[in-house]
Amino acid sequence: MTTLLIESGIAHKWEETVLLAASAVENEVEEMLDEIENNIGISDDSDDSDDSDDDDGGDDRNGVADSKVLGQLSTLAQRISRNPSDTNAIRTLERLLEEIDGANAPREISDSVWRQVKDLANQIEESLVGSSHPDESTAMDLAGRLFAILRSNV
Repeated sequence: MTTLLIESGIAHKWEETVLLAASAVENEVEEMLDEIENNIGISDDSDDSDDSDDDDGGDDRNGVADSKVLGQLSTLAQRISRNPSDTNAIRTLERLLEEIDGANAPREISDSVWRQVKDLANQIEESLVGSSHPDESTAMDLAGRLFAILRSNV
């Protein structure tokens, strides 16, 4: 993302995991984020994408998680840290959590980092859908932490 912003000449600043840019270029930045999301396979019709890949009833359980899941989780974490009420991101997170439940770490990261990633993702889901009152501030904090871990390990 930083590379795209620099190449586009957009002045920006990162405060931990939050991207800051002038409101005049907000639409352009959003388009870049959308482009990144689409390039790694996250879409608003995520239910349809379940059928296009290996839909053999959970082959990833006790197998190795697909490497692209890390990019998807990273993008979701960034989306949720900006907008924890994004229902499409929440639905996609729930789908990914089902997909990776019981899966071993992708080759790019260690088992301990993978456990931490899965734990944070589950905590995000729990804070947003696990109770009658979503805790958006906790979800934003957890999502920022998840994004930081994924960014430094992928």
